[in-house]
Parts: sequence; structure tokens; C-alpha cells
Amino acid sequence: MIIHSITLEEVENMKKLAVVIMFLIFCCGCSSEKAENTIARFEGGNITKEDLAAHYKKLKMESRYRNNPEQLTPEFVFNHALNMEMIIARGLKENLHLDPWIRQEIHGFMSDLFLKVMQDRLVPEIDKENITEEEMRQFYEEHKENYLKKALYSIKMVKINDKEKAESIVSEIRESRIAFEDAARKYSTDEKSKENDGFIGTRSLNKFRGNWRPAIENLKLNVVSDPVKIDEDYYIFKLIKKIEPYQYTYEEKGAYIKNDVLYDKYRKEWKKTYDRLKDEFEVKIDEEKLREFCIEGLGTMKRENSAV
Repeated sequence: MIIHSITLEEVENMKKLAVVIMFLIFCCGCSSEKAENTIARFEGGNITKEDLAAHYKKLKMESRYRNNPEQLTPEFVFNHALNMEMIIARGLKENLHLDPWIRQEIHGFMSDLFLKVMQDRLVPEIDKENITEEEMRQFYEEHKENYLKKALYSIKMVKINDKEKAESIVSEIRESRIAFEDAARKYSTDEKSKENDGFIGTRSLNKFRGNWRPAIENLKLNVVSDPVKIDEDYYIFKLIKKIEPYQYTYEEKGAYIKNDVLYDKYRKEWKKTYDRLKDEFEVKIDEEKLREFCIEGLGTMKRENSAV
């Protein structure tokens, strides 16, 4: 057996191939059974001349073979396809396709591929040039919040795990016995920001941690906040700069608005398509189980967000 080192490119290709293999689980055995075209049979499927022609075209697109086409001999293509089918057969035998995570990978690949093939049939192309200025102006008026540049907050912070200590630090800062920046470097337990004079960044309110937002939103410029308890710690905030929100005019965002109108039209058409498909395939939803999942999922999301 010959063992050689694997490059990063080969690893990525192997990952892609693995996804393709999982996808082929669903297609295994679907080739035509015509005797004159069937080259190999095995438990659960077969390989035809058409399969090998398609396999050759796919291999030809991969960089390792695109640069070395001489490797793609008919014998190599056949053995490559057969080996792939054997991996699939073994995976099926081990019921890998029943694992929820693997099923999600398979279905994600399938939906992406099928969408590329069917999208023009499911939702015909919408001509961007047919969008009128009246439609654009109406969309702008109905979605002005989309063209609002949010206020930006520049914040410094001191994090302390003791309430009395936090209150003492606030008094020191307000009485000018210590600068906020010095207090952050000396007392803060947040290692990342203390090395930067307590500065935690400039961003819109929604980009800060959810449980920080009420305190940050009400800060006055250059005024040190009272200690705010968040989870098990106390935070002292200071707003050092604020850029006020700005509402862009229709004229300023005209080109973007046209694209947004186009996207909105596609979104509505896709909604109609998905509703039609749900009717076509008679979707039945267990509302009680769905509610349970949503409640459980919401709890998980809150725990994950609070940890960020």
C-alpha cells in the first residue's frame, strides 16, 4: 500500500466528495438497467455507461485532474466511480444516512443543487428594467427604516465583580481622583478591554450584547454611569462619542432601492412558490410539537446569546 501526504486542497476536495457521496445515497440504484449499458452491478445499484460519462465530466472539472487530464483514463474513471459506490454501499449498510446531522448535510446539498436546476421553472426571471420609479418611491416610503443609518456609540467600560468596589471606583472617577482610562487599566477584570483603556468599540446599539443595550442606550456623553449589574458582574460605562442616526433620502439611495424592489418581488414570488409546493406535497404540521420545539429552541438561543 502506497501512503502519500495529503495537501490542503486534497482535504477540501475530499470534503466536497464526501458531501457528493452522501447525496448519491439517494440516487443509488436509479440508473437505467438496460443490459447493453450496464457495466457493473452490485447490491443496491449499478453503474452504466451514462453514469461513467457524467462521472468523467465531473472529475474533469476538478483542479487536480484539470491540470493533469492524462490521468483520466477510462479505467481510472471506472475504478473511481466504483470505489465511490462501494463507500456509499458501506455507509448505507452502517445506516449513516439515518443520522440527523448527515441527513441535513445531504438535504442541504440536494436542495442547493435542485434549486439551481429548477429555479427558472419555479420562479421565472423578473426583469429589473421593468421596475418603475413609482414602485421604487412607494417602496422607499414603506421601508424608510431600511435606509436609516443607525446611531453609532463609542463606549469605554470597567468590569468589576464586586458591587461595593464598583461604587467606590465610580466615586473616584467622578471626583477626578482617577481617570476612567486609568481605572480600567487598574481595576477592570475584562482583560481584552483593559489593555485598550477600557475601550470596547464603536458600533450601533444592536451590535452590542443584548443585556448591555438598555444601559448603553441611555448614556449621556462623557458622563460615567452608575454600576450596572449584568449577570454576575458590575459594569461602569462611559459614552465617549456618539454619531447620530441619519435618514438617507430617496435620491441618495435610488440605485439600492431598485435592487431592493427586485429582491422584494422575488421574495414574494418565492413565498407563493413554497406555499404552492406545500399544497402539492400535502404538508401536515404537528402544531403542538412545533410549539415545543420553538420553546426549547428559544431557550437554547437565549443561553447561547448570553454567553457571547
